[in-house]
Amino acid sequence: MTFSQRYFNFGDKEKKLKELKYCASKKKLLKKITNVSFGFIEDLYKKNFDIIFSASKTLKKFDNILFLGTGGSSLGGKTLVSLVGNIFYNSTKPRIYFIENIDENSILQLLKKINLASTGIVVTSKSGETIETISQYFFVENFYQKKKISLKKRVFIITENKNSILKEIQENRGYFFLEHPSLVGGRYSVFSVVGLLPAALVGFDIKEFCNGAKSFLKKVQNEKNFDYFFFSALTIFNLNKKRINMSVIMPYSDSLNYLSFWYRQLWAESIGKKRKGITPINALGTVDQHSQLQLYLDGPKDKIFTIIGRKLNKNLSYLDCSISKKKKYSVMHAKSLDQLLYAEMKATIKSLKNQKLPVRTILIDSINEKSIGSLMMFFFIETILCCDLFNLNPFNQPAVEEGKKLAKIYLKK
Repeated sequence: MTFSQRYFNFGDKEKKLKELKYCASKKKLLKKITNVSFGFIEDLYKKNFDIIFSASKTLKKFDNILFLGTGGSSLGGKTLVSLVGNIFYNSTKPRIYFIENIDENSILQLLKKINLASTGIVVTSKSGETIETISQYFFVENFYQKKKISLKKRVFIITENKNSILKEIQENRGYFFLEHPSLVGGRYSVFSVVGLLPAALVGFDIKEFCNGAKSFLKKVQNEKNFDYFFFSALTIFNLNKKRINMSVIMPYSDSLNYLSFWYRQLWAESIGKKRKGITPINALGTVDQHSQLQLYLDGPKDKIFTIIGRKLNKNLSYLDCSISKKKKYSVMHAKSLDQLLYAEMKATIKSLKNQKLPVRTILIDSINEKSIGSLMMFFFIETILCCDLFNLNPFNQPAVEEGKKLAKIYLKK
């Protein structure tokens, strides 16, 4: 098992697991997992790694690589890339830059900073019509044109193989093409080429990552294991009836910081519909103990907490906290930063428990490709199960379509 869970202040587990609604949802979901009825699972099992490795080999010739895209087209890949080198992943080549927003100033600053001639570009949009991504592309193209540098043989387009603005650009310009699986939505695309290509570029073992996901899917086909992992979804559903409608995810590791942003999109877009839902809030231990924890402990009791940590490292650097030959700062002397991090995590969990707040802990054996593959697949299935309990479609996001239409109307004025 690559990670384990514990629950505190979640109520009577055995009694809740017998609820008819949960039993019906579990039966439905287990059947779909077994029959490979979800697009992201089908894509996982049909994976052609050679296509990804071939694209990665071409892109590794560049010193810099720009990934243009937003939402699910960037968050998964960004999470995997950050796991390899943490917040310092751009210290080695190729340097990876995710352009997610359409803030002209920040994009311009980046383009002026890097060597354009030694830069590759990957543009990702499932529909091929995402206005922000298309605009990012034309901004970068225009900048290259002004510098009289050709984009030929340096641009990869990831989109569905159908008529779209982005597919037309790819065909018209003769760019490399990588097909976005049509049955996989953006926020469920981390196990597809969308997430795996940037990960492969920084040495992330994408095969082991996918193996972790497959291993988890096999494990939860056992009903006892399913209940162990997904009691959380049932509790979230039941607590929502008591107006507990916020979910705080708080990893105690810089390596997992972007995971909480990825989770935030997955949860918000999947479950926030028809005036139902749980608002996801991302935090980082220990940083947000000094900015949010006061509210969590002493504010409204309207939140459920997920604390994610890892087991202590064996190879630790111990601190010498001698102030002088005679005096030492005794609390931390001969301790490691890892030990302090772990102690702070335990203290936060205990403080939340003492306030009778619902807390789930996820302890990862080791932060590696297999464990993260298992964990991200777990979050996929948990989200879908929770949506089924709320009678919601986990794969659409109808409300945001209005904003897209309005933005185009305002542009025409």
